[in-house]
Amino acid sequence: MLRRKAYDALMEWKGRPHKPLLVKGQRQVGKTFIIEAFAKKNYAYFVNIDFRSDKDARKVFSGNLDVDSMIRGLEILYPDAVFEPGSTLILFDEIQDCPQAYSSLKYFALDGRYDVIGSGSLLGVALNRAEKEERMDDIPSVPVGFTEHLTMYSLDFEEFLWAKGIKKEHIDGLRTCIRERRSVPDAVHSAFSSYFREYMIVGGMPEVVQDYMDTKKLGGAINIQDRLLDDIVADINKYNTPINAAKTRECFDSIPGQLAESNKKFMYSRVDGGESRNSAQRYSENLLWIKNAGYGNFCYRVSSVETPLSAREESGHFKIYLSDTGLLIGMYGQSVRKAVAMGDSRVNLGAVAENVVAECMVKCGIEPRYYSKNKGENRMELDFVAEIGDDLSVIEVKSGKSREAPSLSKVPSIFKVDRRIMFEDTNIRISDDGVEHYPLYAAAFMDSMGDTRDIDDLLWTEPVDRDADTDAPETNLPGCDRFDL
Repeated sequence: MLRRKAYDALMEWKGRPHKPLLVKGQRQVGKTFIIEAFAKKNYAYFVNIDFRSDKDARKVFSGNLDVDSMIRGLEILYPDAVFEPGSTLILFDEIQDCPQAYSSLKYFALDGRYDVIGSGSLLGVALNRAEKEERMDDIPSVPVGFTEHLTMYSLDFEEFLWAKGIKKEHIDGLRTCIRERRSVPDAVHSAFSSYFREYMIVGGMPEVVQDYMDTKKLGGAINIQDRLLDDIVADINKYNTPINAAKTRECFDSIPGQLAESNKKFMYSRVDGGESRNSAQRYSENLLWIKNAGYGNFCYRVSSVETPLSAREESGHFKIYLSDTGLLIGMYGQSVRKAVAMGDSRVNLGAVAENVVAECMVKCGIEPRYYSKNKGENRMELDFVAEIGDDLSVIEVKSGKSREAPSLSKVPSIFKVDRRIMFEDTNIRISDDGVEHYPLYAAAFMDSMGDTRDIDDLLWTEPVDRDADTDAPETNLPGCDRFDL
């Protein structure tokens, strides 16, 4: 069994007072598998109700959503199942196919006797639909405030290393080098660079990774990737009207080509060749479907490199990266796969390099954004702008031999940033101009790159005796040295 970080998150959820949990993520990233493994090790009883395959189960939730009534209905439908408070984990799998079951999570939360997890590969699509006022009848009662959320992705690079049997102390040592911004020993650097190229090609989809680890060959893994891409098309066809399905497929199929352009901004005109006057209006809902189904990582442009970045987002300007770089390479084909395997710098792999960095950022919990301006004093192109810990950082990604980064050099004269970072084919170093250089694989450990000060450490926690006789100035209070008063 592949070790997954989501298992640790489930253990943390169980070990404290909690609400029903919604586990989201694209198809076949291992949601049901990891929940079942977790249940079998930590509960006396486990009941898996799959609303996609068992349509009769939906009828249980068509009437009274009182917990006792729902449990009685489930006991009748599943006579061999045991529903024992405190000892049973109930999984509502593919919960988006039964909106009333989604509503019932509120009542399970208020009741508190049963641990409940809802899981869905297209849950993001359903939730987005529920937010639209004209579609609210689809979900009678949205359980806002009565659920917790966990998003699962395909395996990240660290999980891939676990699958390869790389020891924890070696990974921890690498994290230390990244955190302390010091070079990695050459042999270690070479090994992790090779592992990361493997990861880029194989990707993180669990079935693909497992086959590759079992066989040590790419043939079977590539066949599985092809099938997964076919499954994405099947999902698009199944969960869209025929017209919308065709448009969504066009958008999805255009992503590799859009990323291969020097201007990687997603352009609607590239989807239909500029044939439609209102391309943005024509395709916007289809792109939203791709986003909410978890197949694409959206990277929005910011109007200025200032915090908070979320307030600077321009919703009409964005890049779309595939959520799994292995699938992107599969869409590009064998020539790109070979170039990545050989580390061939003669081939322009900018799209692949940017995609994997965006993927790593998302899996590290860091929102990827970018900055671009074509005219005026602030003219520059920055691949990514991000808040890494407490640091406002600008990031460039290089896949070839060129090490020029004029935009990174220009940033300090225009914006006040904490860090300038370049991911490229290099060891860790800091150049004379203060730019931090990291190998591509370091992007997978970006959560180790930033220091975050606990907010509790920033607050005044010591009592102040304002009547005390002291010669110190009035502002010299306990904790005041942390503030610029």
